Amino acid sequence: MRSEQARWLVGIAVALAGAIAMADEYRSCAGWRIGTDAVALPACPDRPNCVSGTLAAVGGQAPSLAEVARAALAEPRSRLELRGEQVLIASFRSRLFKFVDEAVFLRRGDGSIEYRCGACSGYYDFGVNARRMKRILARLSTATGEASR
Repeated sequence: MRSEQARWLVGIAVALAGAIAMADEYRSCAGWRIGTDAVALPACPDRPNCVSGTLAAVGGQAPSLAEVARAALAEPRSRLELRGEQVLIASFRSRLFKFVDEAVFLRRGDGSIEYRCGACSGYYDFGVNARRMKRILARLSTATGEASR
């Protein structure tokens, strides 16, 4: 009986170690990969369904990635995909057709946060990602007094 329990515990430990190792990198449904050690965001494709920008610090202080996570998770049908010291990735699913959009936030060395929010498929999103990022940035602005440039 004890050997069976030992094998079961070893199996759980191996599964957990694999899950932790996989959590260091995210593979987008759009095909790009990014790790928790990233230094740059994937560029937006030449499509209107992707927006990017920089969240600059006012008074020298940008929001923490925990604050960014709270602002992103306030969106309907959102979830965190990857969270590291410098990188945060959230995904959002549309209500009707279940399309997936992804937002990536990267803390830069100067304290600012770069962001990219894009659709995983298609060409045009009727401005959904731009409006989503405006709401997220407004939540951060309300919470921390930040400005976007």
